[in-house]
Amino acid sequence: MIAWRETYNIGVQEVDRQHQELVEKLNEFLDACINQKGKEKIMETLSFLKAYTVEHFKDEEAIMQKIQYPAYAEHKKEHDDFIATVVELENGIMTQGPTILTTLKLNRTLTDWLLTHISKNDQKIAEYIRTNPVN
Repeated sequence: MIAWRETYNIGVQEVDRQHQELVEKLNEFLDACINQKGKEKIMETLSFLKAYTVEHFKDEEAIMQKIQYPAYAEHKKEHDDFIATVVELENGIMTQGPTILTTLKLNRTLTDWLLTHISKNDQKIAEYIRTNPVN
């Protein structure tokens, strides 16, 4: 299970709430996997991810544009790549059904996203906001 850490916050209340919601859903999925129910939970998790990415990425990208974040294009590409991964996972499940492999891949994708993107790359936005308060 992934414990929410205050260090994941970027200082924008809506984005921080969305990140916490993602951690909660990840933990629900991890719990299902631990209890050998990951295959049953995978479609619900993917459905959440599709809705989440639309709302969250739109909000985060709007903030980056508003503050004129210099690494916007690179950050947006990471968002686009994540969406492509989610779509690829969904397509695999639609054609082959939920498998142990797709369950493990979703588990790894979500965990990597949390540990890499939110805790490192989104923190760069937080640092930019802190050092450029006028924006």
